[in-house]
Amino acid sequence: MSNPTENNEAPPVSLKEMKKFEKWTKSLQYITGLGMTEAEKQEFKKRLDVDLEEYQCNQCEVWRDNLLKNSPPVRFMVDQLKKLDKNMTKEDFQCMPCDETKSGGFSPVHGILLCQNRLGTKTMEEHTMVHEMVHMYDHHKFNVDWNNLKHQACSEVRAASLSGDCRWTREIQRGFFTFTKQHQACVKRRAIISVTQNPNCKDKEEAERAVSSVFDSCFADTRPFDEIY
Repeated sequence: MSNPTENNEAPPVSLKEMKKFEKWTKSLQYITGLGMTEAEKQEFKKRLDVDLEEYQCNQCEVWRDNLLKNSPPVRFMVDQLKKLDKNMTKEDFQCMPCDETKSGGFSPVHGILLCQNRLGTKTMEEHTMVHEMVHMYDHHKFNVDWNNLKHQACSEVRAASLSGDCRWTREIQRGFFTFTKQHQACVKRRAIISVTQNPNCKDKEEAERAVSSVFDSCFADTRPFDEIY
């Protein structure tokens, strides 16, 4: 039997390789605008969006599962919530696309939202998970009325302070950095942004008043942590 390589014949190309080449060709056409009709461009863009969304969802879920097993602050919050008869599983964290105003969310009914398109690193996802779990802790530990701006403001202060959201490295990435009271400034700023999004909040000034009225006491309350980690 003759060997294809001996006859200078190229080995057969797999269907997977053909599809990769086709996708690469289409991508090049889309970028350059050559060889594609407007309808084909729109259809290919939809396919790219679907591929990206699937990738982001998968990455979010992989990080979520790993953090639930291996992250000290996430595991700590899981244990603390268990003491409040709230057993956390991966199903309590839903990865979904969001608008650019948030990276996560908490709902007493639906659980925790992880914004798959807003979490560019595993560390960001870790901070977001802890942030939202602090909200869940407050919900089960205290009599929180999420329609009350002061109640929400207190939980937002605690979540921003305790989750790692306001670490100096994160603030540098956002373009905010000072040498004095950076952590407090970040906590207050991010709490105000969150309270402003409450449907019952009229404007930023009302959010600022709500946060200022509870800031000192809520910033000092590090439960269930012994201190800001």
